[in-house]
Amino acid sequence: MALRLAAAGLAGSVLVAWLAGAGGLASLALLAAIVVCAVRLLAAVGSAVEGRSDRFLVLTAAIGLVLLVAAGAAHLPLLAVGLFACLGLELLAAPEAPGRVAAAERVDLAEAHVSRAA
Repeated sequence: MALRLAAAGLAGSVLVAWLAGAGGLASLALLAAIVVCAVRLLAAVGSAVEGRSDRFLVLTAAIGLVLLVAAGAAHLPLLAVGLFACLGLELLAAPEAPGRVAAAERVDLAEAHVSRAA
């Protein structure tokens, strides 16, 4: 989860730096975002191979990396916005976190015994 947010945070800083006119800082942040996204892709592939996660995460991480590399190659940091779309798809498709009760899960409530003597 930290790698997902780190890549998205760096992509956001790329956009802010680019809009502020700091092209050099935007390029450095884009390079860092590419590295973080590549590490995230390797982690997703490792999890999929071990059977701990779905291949959908690999697909979204790969698409995010391609978009970041395209943003760097085309000198158009606006393409980094696609990483946010990939992150949103990952979060929507993610299974429920352990310990959380799903909305459709039935919950049984214990009934309190009431005395009829009163």
